[in-house]
Amino acid sequence: VIDAGATKTEFAVLKGKELVHQFFATGINANYSTDEQIDKVFMHFVNSLPSEFAKPERITYYGAGCAGEQNAMRIAAVIAKCFSSASFKIYSDLMEACHGLCGNQPGLVAILGTGSSSCLYDGNQIVKRAPSLGYLIGDEGSGTHLGKKLVTCYMMEKLPMYLLDEIEKTFDINPPKVIQRIYRKASPNKFFSSFAPFIQKYVNDPVIKGLCKEAFAEFFDNQIGYYGKMTYESVSLMGSVAFHFKEIIEEVAAEKNISLGTIIGSPMPKLIEYHTQYV
Repeated sequence: VIDAGATKTEFAVLKGKELVHQFFATGINANYSTDEQIDKVFMHFVNSLPSEFAKPERITYYGAGCAGEQNAMRIAAVIAKCFSSASFKIYSDLMEACHGLCGNQPGLVAILGTGSSSCLYDGNQIVKRAPSLGYLIGDEGSGTHLGKKLVTCYMMEKLPMYLLDEIEKTFDINPPKVIQRIYRKASPNKFFSSFAPFIQKYVNDPVIKGLCKEAFAEFFDNQIGYYGKMTYESVSLMGSVAFHFKEIIEEVAAEKNISLGTIIGSPMPKLIEYHTQYV
């Protein structure tokens, strides 16, 4: 079972119901990662495998950016090259959230990690999903979105002086460097998301908490509000941001009269449970 997110990729080898090998590598987002980068991650995993597990029978890949057929085929080509005798299935990270949070039961689920997304799940397949607009005009409530808000406050000098100083010291930046990093270098989304741990550290500062509440309010308004008056009992969340900012998310949800279900950080334990029970 492979969990590929923008920040890290986790590989879990199962023998029956037992986890027998685990490996972590750099992240894969099929929308942004090149074929060479994807191949490199898989080769690191292949080289980590003990000989007795070198030929798995089945592979399930859950990945960011894999909702479309084209990216799924790119991942399939890499898997087929590395494990020619294995059967495999490729799912989006949203289906991963469905399997991890709901199992075979229906629900409204969302991801709050480096990016964000949501969908309605009927216990078997995704029946409706909010448009995925990416970090430039979407990804509300994600680590990237939080980072964009913090960087904007930094550039506009809307932070307390101690936070301005701490940001410059921690990230070795100043306003000209920020402009260069955003507009002249690759992967500005990774730059923005790198501020998430800093935001978590200073989350009790009124300005930081305020920008967090604003980001999560936008998440509920745009991602969850997309489904209108469709009936659902609660919203279940998966991802590092969902887990680490749980208290503020619960506060914003309560203000909007939205019930929350399960909230998990890493999906792998739940995925292992799903694959040993239902697959």
